[in-house]
Amino acid sequence: MSTLCNKNRTCELCGISIDHKRSHARFCCRDHKRKTSDMKRDYSVEYQRNAEARRAKALKSYYADHEKSKKKMLERQKRRPAANAAATAKRRALKLQRTPTWLTDFDKLKIKCLYSVAAMLTRENKEPWHVDHVIPLQGELVSGLHVPNNMRVLRGKENIAKHNRFVVV
Repeated sequence: MSTLCNKNRTCELCGISIDHKRSHARFCCRDHKRKTSDMKRDYSVEYQRNAEARRAKALKSYYADHEKSKKKMLERQKRRPAANAAATAKRRALKLQRTPTWLTDFDKLKIKCLYSVAAMLTRENKEPWHVDHVIPLQGELVSGLHVPNNMRVLRGKENIAKHNRFVVV
C-alpha cells in the first residue's frame, strides 16, 4: 500500500524513475548508491582537512576589523540593554554557581592574579589575552568549575577559536 503513496520517485543521482523499487529506495542501482556514499565520505574528509584553514580565515577577518567589531558590539549592547543585562546576569550566575564554597582566599587571589596577567599581556602585546576555563563553565558534555586549576591565560585568538569545546586527551 505504501508504494501507491510514493509514485513519481526518482533516483537521487541520475533522476530515473524508481517507482518499481521498494518504498524506501533512493537510487536506481547499487552503483549510484556507492557513488553517492563515496562522494559524501570524500566531502566529509575534505571538510575536516580544511577546518583549520576555515578557522584561520574566520579569525583573520575577525581581527582585521577588531576595533570596528568592538564598536559594533558596544552599539548593539546599548540598543538592547535588557538582552545585554540578561546575558551578563546569566554568565555571572553561572560563574557563581560554578565557584565552590571550599575555595580559599589564596585560591581567590590566584584567580585575581590570572586576570591581572591577562590584562598586562593585553596592554604589553597590543593584542587581546583572555583568562580561559580549560573545562568550559557552560560545556555541552561537561561543565567545569571556576577554580584556579581550571583556568589559564590564553591568547584571545586561541580562546575564541576554542569556543565552548573541551577535548579529552
